[in-house]
Amino acid sequence: MNTLQLLRLPALLLAGALLITGCDGLDSGTPPTEATGESNATVSFATDNISITEESGTVTIEVTVTNPPNDTVSAEVLYADGTSSTSPSDFGLESSRNVGSGYVAGRVVFPDTATTGNTQTLTLDIADEEDNEPKEDGVFVFQNVTNASVEGTDRLTISIGAIEIFFKDFEDGSLDPMSVFNVTNGNGWGTGNFENNSYAVANAFGGSEASNSWLISPAINFNNFEGETLTFRNKKRFDDGGEEQPLEVKVSTDYDGSGNPENFSWTDITDRVQSLASEGEGFVASGEIDLSDAQFQADEVYVAFKYTSSGTGPGSSEEQQVDDVRVVGR
Repeated sequence: MNTLQLLRLPALLLAGALLITGCDGLDSGTPPTEATGESNATVSFATDNISITEESGTVTIEVTVTNPPNDTVSAEVLYADGTSSTSPSDFGLESSRNVGSGYVAGRVVFPDTATTGNTQTLTLDIADEEDNEPKEDGVFVFQNVTNASVEGTDRLTISIGAIEIFFKDFEDGSLDPMSVFNVTNGNGWGTGNFENNSYAVANAFGGSEASNSWLISPAINFNNFEGETLTFRNKKRFDDGGEEQPLEVKVSTDYDGSGNPENFSWTDITDRVQSLASEGEGFVASGEIDLSDAQFQADEVYVAFKYTSSGTGPGSSEEQQVDDVRVVGR
């Protein structure tokens, strides 16, 4: 073997190693066209609702990927004209490719280096056509998804003409500016995180006694608005067989912002929530909850999520998660 052949040998061995482990030199043990992780690759909208005014100028849609494969993942975002009360022109889509009763808003693409929790964005122009238009909803869904499936938040509603008065998505890992008051010494509200999504969570299991914990918004001024609505997302794990309604939603206009909430007046609006999660479901959107009652038109309005349990063990406690708490008005 001559000197040139000796020099070439390490390069040939390195090339062979790369062919065995993959082009990036890292052996995942998974074919590059299959999803890594415990489940298949999925895409979802980062939130189920965005509230804006026409004066906003633009709106940004965020799409999140989970368990991406060693390949590109892409998805078209479709404006669903048939279920929207807006028009395509409100989003500058009147000239976009028409598909059935929808219009293609754009495509998001995740590179083959993407990891769980990565987001891609799509920005649309908002047309300012008329002054003081009533609130209208534009609905967006996915289609033509490659190398992934749709799971989780599969529908995004963009409300135009609404003003966001309060919003908390817990992505900073804290409950602030919401506060917690524990009526008992049981487990209370805190924060949790799963697959790069943070949320408020309460679970009485293993506590010193049954829970009675309130997660309360800061004071919200309704006096300058009308048509106020509340939305949030909810997820449930396990089941408390001894508590009929472990999660309640309440509103007060006389709470002092710090004391025991049970010493003040609260209106229970749980029956206005269109959907609460059942055990084993993913996050469920509440639907729009009407808060426009005359009784709520005050300069200090508090919204609370009350968590109670019948005990602290299996069958007498459950986990409730709340995310994307939003109050909007006009």
